[in-house]
Amino acid sequence: MSTFSPFQSPDGTETDYSRKLNVSSTHAAAAREKGNLSVSRTPLSLWALIPICAVAVAAGGYLAGNVGWGPNLQGYNAVPELPGGEGNGPPPLSPYDPKVWVAKGKAEYGTVCISCHQGTGEGQPGQYPPLKGSEWVLHGEERLISILLHGISGPLTVNGKSFNGLMPPQGGAKNDAVIGQIASYVRNEWGNTGSLIYDDQVKVVRAKLASRTSPFSEAELKQIDPEGNLPPSKRNAAPAEGAAPAAGGPAPVAAGAPAPAAAPAAASAPAPAK
Repeated sequence: MSTFSPFQSPDGTETDYSRKLNVSSTHAAAAREKGNLSVSRTPLSLWALIPICAVAVAAGGYLAGNVGWGPNLQGYNAVPELPGGEGNGPPPLSPYDPKVWVAKGKAEYGTVCISCHQGTGEGQPGQYPPLKGSEWVLHGEERLISILLHGISGPLTVNGKSFNGLMPPQGGAKNDAVIGQIASYVRNEWGNTGSLIYDDQVKVVRAKLASRTSPFSEAELKQIDPEGNLPPSKRNAAPAEGAAPAAGGPAPVAAGAPAPAAAPAAASAPAPAK
């Protein structure tokens, strides 16, 4: 009678008992294999770390100085300068510099006056008088500022020709600086030559006419001294290139040059009307 062995295979053959499963020895072998697969962690030598750090610091310093990553010690509004300070250009011009002042007057003229007096300063026949060569523009500073501040209404004769248009007053909308800039521009454009007029000079005329509420007529304008100039400006600005010296001040003389002869009285010339 045959007995079934728990180690008997399904086909009936018996297992070789000489090959016994030893669980303990299997675990020990696995542990040995695991130990063999572990990676050795050897610390990095200090002598190798020092040159690596030195290279990193040197590279960072180079990039900061040449790629623009460094701090802007002069602030965000700093003006870039060439090495040695060469080619940095002149300092910014004062707002009262003649070129700046007249340029602002030109811009204001383009928004306020050009539609009537045109870009050529020749006006429109019969309606808006010319500013080019006008006696009302080129002569007394006080009269021109009075016109700009309070305007003109009714007939006006300019360079022997009659005009009958309305020039609106600008004093309510424009401050003293803008009035002075426009006056300076029209006195030095289209071949005109006249002194510059600044805001402190306009302020004098504005105060003098503070009670006035209506535009001037030609008869009223004629009551203002046609050669009436204003006290010299405290801005101490030189006249624009090619322009006559500011009222009350002699023209500058180059060193070593002979003193100029006294200037003749300004010829009669016409004023603006819008």
